[in-house]
Amino acid sequence: MKEMEYNQIKQLLTRYFEGETTLEEEKMLREYFTGEGEIPADLVTSGRSFMLFKTAAGYKPDVSELESRLSALIDDQTVAIHPASKRTLYRFLAVASIALLIGISGLFIYRGQNVPRDTFSDPVAAYSEAQRTLLYISDKMNRGMKPLSHISAINTGTDKLKSLEKMDESMGMLNLVSFINKSSNLKK
Repeated sequence: MKEMEYNQIKQLLTRYFEGETTLEEEKMLREYFTGEGEIPADLVTSGRSFMLFKTAAGYKPDVSELESRLSALIDDQTVAIHPASKRTLYRFLAVASIALLIGISGLFIYRGQNVPRDTFSDPVAAYSEAQRTLLYISDKMNRGMKPLSHISAINTGTDKLKSLEKMDESMGMLNLVSFINKSSNLKK
């Protein structure tokens, strides 16, 4: 295979996978990959795709047996609706429609009565009432938080343990010094 042909096939493949090739260029690719020539190792995967397309193009499924089986299943499942069941169906639909209309009208009536309205006509009175309510809530929250103030006492015990950490560091240094002394004594 010529080098120019290889580069041209690579460019065509790039354009093919980006959906930018013409029908003639796609025909060239199909002929290249389904022909008798040897395909380079880095193009084998693309070649397999084109071979699969060629194989799938020749496949014609037999649907006559499937159609006859489906037809038989549909015939078995078909149930004739009796006039009595039709009346029952119509009664059910009528009752459901009436219930739906009652529900919708009740919803509109309920919404009409539930319009929010102002409780104060004077804005100053509304402000003072809101302030009084917020102070009440603040007082209740402060009372609820008061028992939690003792939680900070839990941390006081850990503060004393920090001095033990310093002692632990010092002990580590002493162990290192004793190790060095032992090793110097071994050399003597």
